[in-house]
Amino acid sequence: MLFQREMTAEEFLEFAAQHPDKRFDFVHGEVVEVSPMPVHGRIQAAFATALNNHNEENPVGVVYTEVLHELGGEKFIPDVCINIPTTEKYLTVAPIIAIEIRSESQKITDQREKVISYLKHGSKMAILVIPSESVEVHRKGRKVKILTFGDILDGEDVF
Repeated sequence: MLFQREMTAEEFLEFAAQHPDKRFDFVHGEVVEVSPMPVHGRIQAAFATALNNHNEENPVGVVYTEVLHELGGEKFIPDVCINIPTTEKYLTVAPIIAIEIRSESQKITDQREKVISYLKHGSKMAILVIPSESVEVHRKGRKVKILTFGDILDGEDVF
């Protein structure tokens, strides 16, 4: 943990601006420094590109990477998401689709809790990418869909 009490969104943005060479995330409301590996960046870029390309032809929102969301008092920074357009410093509306990519430094249980939290706050789909293993597609009220190499991820009725 890097901060003794839970930060407001504004405090977090100021803190992050003071450390431009570092990346942070929230785990159970606590700010933690993360060090994603190159595979994380490649997966993030691939998702952002694919979503952006599809969204240009079938617009449902704006594709963002690593943008702070404050939802019901909880703070999240999805790796990739689609959400409403905004000029604000952070988003207060749940992403339509949120994508989390597991890093070695993160517990898979924490990542699963995070994607479930997106759904609780109103996201229509939350995706957990576990590099070299699987992709979990979470939808509220539905069984988790596990995809592996060769399977096709589609947006179903969301995208």
